[in-house]
Amino acid sequence: MTIHPVPNEDEVRQILKMLLGDKLVISRTEKPGPATDDRGLVAVFIDDENVPVTACLGDLHFAAYAGSALTRIPAAGAEDAVKSGEIPETMLGNFHEIMNICSRLFMHGSSPHLRLDRVYPSAAALPEKVGKLLESVGGRLDLRVDVPGYGTGQVAFLST
Repeated sequence: MTIHPVPNEDEVRQILKMLLGDKLVISRTEKPGPATDDRGLVAVFIDDENVPVTACLGDLHFAAYAGSALTRIPAAGAEDAVKSGEIPETMLGNFHEIMNICSRLFMHGSSPHLRLDRVYPSAAALPEKVGKLLESVGGRLDLRVDVPGYGTGQVAFLST
């Protein structure tokens, strides 16, 4: 299997600040990031042969806050999404775009090309082969992200 690099904290910070604002604060978290059995979203990245090779997990808070901040959806809308447990299409589309841009975090120098395939609404919605990918992770970066004006969520970058 091809090895894709684990993104580093500074690279993630740089990209997310560019997208979500300079006041964004990122820190490593000691406890594991979004569990694969919660209401978090799962972004799956594939190689040129359409094989799933890496993933990014965003808890419901991160998905709602980041998805709202990208296009300045009011914070109250993000809070409503967190309370209801459902991400509206606009926020989901914005989260998808953030993950699409984050695909470059998994590519360095000689690593092969990959691209965002799809964002799944939960780990329960994952096809079996993608679920197996999450079980065979080679590296992981778990982060707490404070999105300015919105709130705090967690995101985990999984690498193979």
